[in-house]
Amino acid sequence: MKKAVRLLYLVLIAAIFLCFLAVGAQATELKTGVGYVDASGLRLRASTSTDSEVLSTASYGDTVVVIRQVDDWYLVDYNLDVGYMAAEYVQFKAVENAELGNGQANSTVNIRSKPSSDGSLVLSLAEGEKANIIGINNGWYKVTYGSEVGYVRSDLLTLTEVPHGNSSGGGSVSSVSSQLISYAQNYLGTRYVWGGTTPSGFDCSGFTRYVYAAFGYSLNRTAANQLGNGTSVSKSSLAVGDLVFFANTYSSSAAATHVGIYVGNGQFIHAASGGVKITNLSDSFYASRYVGARRIL
Repeated sequence: MKKAVRLLYLVLIAAIFLCFLAVGAQATELKTGVGYVDASGLRLRASTSTDSEVLSTASYGDTVVVIRQVDDWYLVDYNLDVGYMAAEYVQFKAVENAELGNGQANSTVNIRSKPSSDGSLVLSLAEGEKANIIGINNGWYKVTYGSEVGYVRSDLLTLTEVPHGNSSGGGSVSSVSSQLISYAQNYLGTRYVWGGTTPSGFDCSGFTRYVYAAFGYSLNRTAANQLGNGTSVSKSSLAVGDLVFFANTYSSSAAATHVGIYVGNGQFIHAASGGVKITNLSDSFYASRYVGARRIL
């Protein structure tokens, strides 16, 4: 018993040690580039999983500092919070001019004439001094200090400001859901195409999947399989952005044969015969075929 307790204690200590190493690496390692958010309402998450805690929500066009890629995710610094973003929704640039705000020297650091330790010395910053970061070049920050311009290794400066032009990053679920509905309504009238997944033509699940993908969420392909996404919600508790499902809209034994997105006021937007449209849930055809809802946001 004592051996088991001791082993558990050692495992716990090792785990804590690794956590400290990870935090240290995020704070001090070379940054690989900058990225631009290519989706509305992109979530910054605590780990590489869509089920993990949401730390913040980025708006389309926001700038992030990319620390490194981890499988299909980027570990990033977004508005001074470090977490993970889905790589497919971030446009990565290893060399780019970008207004990233001030960076504070972690120790005495050298500003050099080019992004290399071979560059001539421009000047030195004392620990705690700040330089304005105006770009990145293969792991080096491009900075200004007074009238001088040069480069500092990106692991030697700590960001102290939110990049100029970024949103606050505090997007609530309600604001994201409103953005999602506004985005979906851009496609009103788009023709219905069986198997369609693009603006040239959608089927029902292709439409919901396309809209949610623009906000960093990956849905299953068919209506029946999308029943497995998110969490169940009662009809009386529907919120804007919830997926609503219907069965027997055509001859099939599937648990759901049609899906749309709830827009509020008892209505949903969906791709159906006649194209993308908004329909009342009380419509006799759909009311009798309603089978449930799932919350994704």
